[in-house]
Amino acid sequence: MIDAIGEEIDAILDPLLSRQFVRKGKTLFVKLGGEDIELANGFKMYLQTKLINPHYKPETAAQCTIVNFIVTESGLEDQLLAMVVRVEKPELEATKERLTEQQQQYVIELTQLEADLLHKLVSADSDTILQNVELIEQLEQTKLTSQEITQAQIIAKTTEAEINISRETYRRVAAEGATLYFLLIQLWIVEHMYQYSLEAFTVFFFKAIDKTEQFEDDEARVLALRQMIRIVIYSWVSRGLFERHKAIFLAQLTFRLMQKGILEVEYTPQEMSFLVNCPISTVVANPLKKWLPDKAWYSVQKLIEIEGYEQFSNHLSKETPKRFEDWYNDLAPEQKTLPLEWRSLDQKPFKKMLIVRCLRPDRVTTALLEFIRVTLPSGSDFVDCDSKYSSVEVLQQAYMDSSPNIPIFFILSAGANPVKDVETLCL
Repeated sequence: MIDAIGEEIDAILDPLLSRQFVRKGKTLFVKLGGEDIELANGFKMYLQTKLINPHYKPETAAQCTIVNFIVTESGLEDQLLAMVVRVEKPELEATKERLTEQQQQYVIELTQLEADLLHKLVSADSDTILQNVELIEQLEQTKLTSQEITQAQIIAKTTEAEINISRETYRRVAAEGATLYFLLIQLWIVEHMYQYSLEAFTVFFFKAIDKTEQFEDDEARVLALRQMIRIVIYSWVSRGLFERHKAIFLAQLTFRLMQKGILEVEYTPQEMSFLVNCPISTVVANPLKKWLPDKAWYSVQKLIEIEGYEQFSNHLSKETPKRFEDWYNDLAPEQKTLPLEWRSLDQKPFKKMLIVRCLRPDRVTTALLEFIRVTLPSGSDFVDCDSKYSSVEVLQQAYMDSSPNIPIFFILSAGANPVKDVETLCL
């Protein structure tokens, strides 16, 4: 077993990977580093990588059997569900595990009984089989045992089904954790430094559970757990992100919750695609060149292809261009009411963002953060995360999350010097 390999495999292993074996007598040898090394009978080599999305050469893929053990979102959700129930309802999870073990034992016993009976039937003398009292008694005993096990299996399955219904109460908590984990492990696409292990994630996942207020009602407890897990994981991750990347992660989190229906926001996939990509159409010339950039006008021409925005171009250029110009020239247009019937979009901030995306793309980030502030439960805690704390207070909270085995790393930029804050923390 060779652990933690990279995308480049050491050339010294090529003879093993390509199976360049030489037989001498009854023994196989392989040349490694200029020496003939004897191969043990049944020798197998396993290579393991911790890379999330490794890319290997085609010949490597041809020489090896590649097995992907990376957890899936649904698989992680089931794992987290068992962990959460073990903490919240330990007796429930213990019963679940005991029943699972019993079910496996029942299957083993039935298989063994059938195998023993078959062996005796085959070994018995066919001429005296009907007079073989021992065999007949064994047959009857096997039949009775089989019936008892079958009945026990039915009871166990009924009990397990009842337990599963109770466990499902906490599935939303597990789903929240799985969603967050699969969001943060994709952050390496933004910056290769952003790498997070499942082990580290699990530590903060259970810290959030410990911090959550206790409720007698399971439903209230689940909602509180989900919210606490969300803010604890976000705070942990955001402290390790560059400032320019925090809004990206927060937007991904919000959009993912919208996609799962956890946040009730009226939108369509076409609108989401437009917000992210903002395509353009240059077919119609810009009649408002005096104050509106061509790119903004061309974006509007694609916006009107979305249901509900068909008349926007006409209203912008012909109906009330002066009022739109005033809106456009405002320092914070995302906070101002749009002219005409578009004023109703104040009640639909996501849809209003599409117009901001077209006309004032420089204000999209501000509009997006404001949208998150009012849409995400306790949205201000996410948008203003750590901004209300001094650098010493942030360091204090990071210190509370550390341990002798979990150090704190400082990523320094020009002019940054955390030594004073560290000294203050030590006083």
